[in-house]
Amino acid sequence: MAPPRPARSREAAARRAPPAAAAAAARHAAPARARPGLVALLIRRAPLVSPMGSPVSFVLSRMSGCGAPGAKSRVTVPKRVWEFVTRERAARLALLAQEARVRILVDGETPELYVLQLCAAPPGAPGGAGLCPARKALKALLKETEKELKKRSQRHGEAPGARPEPPAGAAGSPGAGPARDEEPERQCPICLGEMRGPRTLERCRHSFCGECIARALQVRSACPVCGRFYGQLVGNQPPDGRMLVTRDAALPLPGYEAFGTIIIQYVFPPGVQGVEHPNPGVRYPGTTRVAYLPDCPEGNKVLGLFRKAFAQRLTFTVGTSLTTGRANVITWNDIHHKTNCTGGPQLFGYPDPTYLARVQEELRAKGITED
Repeated sequence: MAPPRPARSREAAARRAPPAAAAAAARHAAPARARPGLVALLIRRAPLVSPMGSPVSFVLSRMSGCGAPGAKSRVTVPKRVWEFVTRERAARLALLAQEARVRILVDGETPELYVLQLCAAPPGAPGGAGLCPARKALKALLKETEKELKKRSQRHGEAPGARPEPPAGAAGSPGAGPARDEEPERQCPICLGEMRGPRTLERCRHSFCGECIARALQVRSACPVCGRFYGQLVGNQPPDGRMLVTRDAALPLPGYEAFGTIIIQYVFPPGVQGVEHPNPGVRYPGTTRVAYLPDCPEGNKVLGLFRKAFAQRLTFTVGTSLTTGRANVITWNDIHHKTNCTGGPQLFGYPDPTYLARVQEELRAKGITED
C-alpha cells in the first residue's frame, strides 16, 4: 500500500481547482480589506465642482455614525452660502450650536467650498441634543439659505455663482438709499424683534435686547453673533503637563519655505481623573504630542496664543479618543494643531494657507487673544 500523500496547501489546491472553486478559496484565504478611513475618503473624493465650474450643493461626508461618543461630522458648503449664513443668519446659527451643544468650525477650504466640522459635546457634558440632530438642523439651514440665494439671483438676473449684492440701503452698497425694512441696528439678533433696553458688548460692539443678551450670557459667556468670549475660560486639562518649544531653522514647512519651523511638544504623565472629568477616580495614561508652526511672524503670534491656551488648561481634555476609540485618555480640545509637517489638511499637515487664520478664530472663541 502506497504511503499517504502529504496534504497540499490551500493555495496549491486553489490553483488546481476549477475557476469557481479557486475564486472561493482565494476569497477564504485573503484577509478582509479594512474599510477606508477618513483620510482615504477625503483623498479619493471627486472634486465638488460641476463640469461648468459652478459649485454644487453641499454634501455630507461619510463619517462616523450618529451618536458615537465625541463623534465628528463634516459638511461641505459653497462659500457664498456659508458667508451669507454667518453674516445674515448668525443668530440662528449661534442658537443652533447652543441648543445642540456643538461647535461648528471651518476645517478647510477649496477655491469654491468651505469644509465645516461639527464637534460634539465632550462625554459627560450636560444637555445637548446630539450630533445627528445638529447636523440635520445645519443641513436644513444651509438648504434654506441656498434656495433663497438662488431666488435672489433669478430675480436680479445674476449668474448662479455670483456673490449676492448687499440689499438696498445696506452699509457699503453704492448709492444706498433709506432702507425699507427695519434698520439692522434696531433689530435684536437673538429675538429678531425691535430692540428693548439695548445693550452693546464692549469688545465686539454687537447690540442686543438687554434681557436677551443677559440670558444668552448665562448659557455661554460669549457673543451670540461672533462668538467672542467674555471673561477668562478655564478648562479641565490635566494640571501637570508641560509645553516644550524648540526651533529648527533647517526644516521649512510647505508654503513657508523662507522660514524655519517651531516644534511644540506637549508631555503629560499618567494620572487620575478629577471631579471635572467624565470619570472621577479613574486613571488615564500619559501621552506626548508634537505639533508644528512656521517660524514666521504670524506663526510666532499663534505660538503666543497657544501658550495662553495651555496655561488656561484649554488645549487638552480627558475623554474618548476620536482616532482610537479608547476612553479615559488625554485628547485634543478643539484647538487644531498641525501634527504633521506635510500632507495638507487631510493629514493634519502643510500646506494649508488659511490654517493660521482659522486657528486664531478658534482661540478667539475661547477668549484667547493678544490683548
